Amino acid sequence: MKLKTVDTLPALHGKKVFLRLTMNVPVVNAVVTDDYRLGKILPTLKTLIERGAEVIVGSHMGSDGAGSLLPAVRYLESFVPAGSFTTLPNLRLNSGELSNDLTFARELAGLADYYVNEDFPASHREHASLVSLPKFLPSCFGYQFIEEVEHLSRFVNPPPKSMLILGGIKLSTKLPLIKSFLSKVEKIFLGSYYVYEKDNLPKDDKIVLPVDVIKNSEGKIVDIGPRTLNLMQTAIVGASAVIWNGPMGKLEAGYKNTTEKLAKAIVTSKCQSVVGGGDSVAAIRKLGLLDEFTFVSTGGGAMLDFLTNGTLPGIDAIMNNSVND
Repeated sequence: MKLKTVDTLPALHGKKVFLRLTMNVPVVNAVVTDDYRLGKILPTLKTLIERGAEVIVGSHMGSDGAGSLLPAVRYLESFVPAGSFTTLPNLRLNSGELSNDLTFARELAGLADYYVNEDFPASHREHASLVSLPKFLPSCFGYQFIEEVEHLSRFVNPPPKSMLILGGIKLSTKLPLIKSFLSKVEKIFLGSYYVYEKDNLPKDDKIVLPVDVIKNSEGKIVDIGPRTLNLMQTAIVGASAVIWNGPMGKLEAGYKNTTEKLAKAIVTSKCQSVVGGGDSVAAIRKLGLLDEFTFVSTGGGAMLDFLTNGTLPGIDAIMNNSVND
């Protein structure tokens, strides 16, 4: 899949660029607490500014649009000249964004001469600024977006003796990938929360549910147990590639031991490895192991959807954009 980068845009001095940017990051007390995503999109923002473009940033914070973009804006402003970009209000505050309203998309397009998508983590959503806005402007992708596609494409059809590890709490978002990868990997290991939803899973010996779990004082499952972790560690030793999305346990409640041991086992094995999902990446970053993985995705749901389908709505919108012809 050959995607156009910002380097393909003509002279930008005095031109307006609508930059759909990743700004949906963890914030506590109005301060960004994990800047991994923001650090990855800075090269695209800097390039557009250095080329003389008037950059108009559109983004969202929070699934419901209730979050403030200001902490992320302040973070980015500390790396570029003052006043070098403007930011629109949280796009999800407008109902037209979520409903993929063509009129709203046309209004956004009227603000700029070009469109750049540098929001891979949101590009599995069919929202106005991601799939309809590109219909009206010459469009391309940011550097991090290109990197995501190039690396993840290698794992859409993983090498023999690969394994898939899925944690987190939303089986519904991972079920399509599970079904798609049953014929592509040797084992699919699932985290602790999926014990509750085991009846919704395909019946296949490749799918390995936890054989033991850790429960809190209220009797609720909060992590995988040591025997399950050992099964994963043993399988990793013989794997050619590991694809991992989502923590094994409830990190916010302090159950991080198995997730951390899993990360260490993967990097120690020296197999090919790709990991995604905000909580997983944050845990790995705290261990100082990010650079030990083959690729660390900024996407969670977008990574899952890309591995399942080999594309995303946000990609198709630009690839099929007749304005680019």
